[in-house]
Amino acid sequence: MDSAAAEFVRHGFSGTNLSDVVARARLTKGALYGHFTSKAELAEELGRRFERAWGEVLASSGASPRRLVIELARRVDDDVQFAAGLRLTRDAALGDQRDPAPFGALRRHLEGLIHEGRREGRIGADHEPGLLARFVVALLMGACSNRWTAADRAGGMEEQVREMWDVVVPVLGD
Repeated sequence: MDSAAAEFVRHGFSGTNLSDVVARARLTKGALYGHFTSKAELAEELGRRFERAWGEVLASSGASPRRLVIELARRVDDDVQFAAGLRLTRDAALGDQRDPAPFGALRRHLEGLIHEGRREGRIGADHEPGLLARFVVALLMGACSNRWTAADRAGGMEEQVREMWDVVVPVLGD
């Protein structure tokens, strides 16, 4: 799974070739097809694993939008299957011109955290929680896009998100 995930992270669904997956995994095509009959089936399994992990991160995030987004970025850096699931989810949504369910869940969760932060005085009331939640999702996905498309892919996504968050601390707090 990690070999397939690495290919999906690097090339997206359409750019991934099963021949490259089997070469990376040092398997035969027969061995791969014994578990997955198609590239789509392999991607679906990575998607299921991603959605479970994504839900676990949201459920255990605590009250800080910053900690949540940094944890998601860290998972992208550290867990190739998580990163692949995120890339595949985003790519599928772009192709279907729809909002990916995990992003909607993240937006709603962030909105709740922002409301809570406002009540507790940790987050200012200058901007609507829905706008701030959309901004944070865009920040995270922008960092992902930078990570996936940068020629040198230098630096981790967690580092990028931390640097970007420093810019929004006056609005969203630490």
